[in-house]
Amino acid sequence: MFGRPAPLEIEIGSGKARFLIESARAHPDRNFLGIERSLSYYRICRERLARSGLSNARVLRSDGRIFVETALTPASVRAFHIYFPDPWPKKKQKKRRLLDGIFLELAASRLEPGGLIRIATDHADYGVGLGALVQTVPALERLDWAALPAPPPTHYELKYLREGRPIWRLLLRKSS
Repeated sequence: MFGRPAPLEIEIGSGKARFLIESARAHPDRNFLGIERSLSYYRICRERLARSGLSNARVLRSDGRIFVETALTPASVRAFHIYFPDPWPKKKQKKRRLLDGIFLELAASRLEPGGLIRIATDHADYGVGLGALVQTVPALERLDWAALPAPPPTHYELKYLREGRPIWRLLLRKSS
């Protein structure tokens, strides 16, 4: 897909491509792949990536869970970035959330040793629940968010910070 071997970082839910473009510019030695389910956001992302002229950033339209399960081999990803996923806030909708124990175990299996998962949400129930959920996945250890340089902010992060919303952030590393 990229025509070269390089560490692969995947953003699930790329939205308007802000993170992908900024990350690809800052790290030309890495490949960045965005996975976007929404057709309208996929089109925006695809167009912005095309205008950017970056050779190390791509986007695919797919369901994130299905893509990680079927398209990635074990230990093939350097990092997953999952910023402001749909919280599905109603009780009967929670089963639709991307981030659950099964997905976190699956994502951990696709990470190379020492690989990272970065998660951010503005939804309190989701954020608090993730903290406890991560403890059930033995392959992942939680690090302090500030232990590594912060990634470029997404469109939603900038919006929510302006609104004064609290943001829950998790930085996870696959145990070696």
